[in-house]
Amino acid sequence: MSWVEELQKVPYKAVFDSPSLADGAAPDLAAGIWDNFKEVYGTDSSTRMVIIMRQLGQVMAFNDTMWEKYGIGEERKVNDPLTKQPAKRNPWAKTIAGDPAWAVASKLDTLHARGAIFLVCNRASMNWATSAAERLKLDVEAVKNDVRNNLVPGAILMPTGVFALVRAQNAGCAYMRGS
Repeated sequence: MSWVEELQKVPYKAVFDSPSLADGAAPDLAAGIWDNFKEVYGTDSSTRMVIIMRQLGQVMAFNDTMWEKYGIGEERKVNDPLTKQPAKRNPWAKTIAGDPAWAVASKLDTLHARGAIFLVCNRASMNWATSAAERLKLDVEAVKNDVRNNLVPGAILMPTGVFALVRAQNAGCAYMRGS
């Protein structure tokens, strides 16, 4: 819960509720609003953005290993912007060569470097793990462990996404609908 203390240190903060992938709307919105605050106040250090990845949006917090191993692109009908095929990598996770500036700004690695906090619904993640294990005929506990060990940098599992939303708002975040 150290992320709460980080939020309390800054005057400007927002939490983005991302219950679906919605083509990465939450990271795009967070990057844009962060840029607005930087333009006005001249620094990132007085602002924090929190993205809550819950319900169907929690796979945005899974790293490339998870996307490839479990066929998340095919399962969620997410195509890789480069190959136009079902994504075998998390298209929101990392900047890749040739990304336009607007895309770089909204990648999770870029946002994390700026100080963004990613909170992930454990309930939705473990439900996804159970379903993936059943779909692929794998051991449920092994898939759950993969989830726990293969989140994007900076992502923190929370009991539920709603818990994380409430706690972020208690810490002073303005609520933003992220998708």
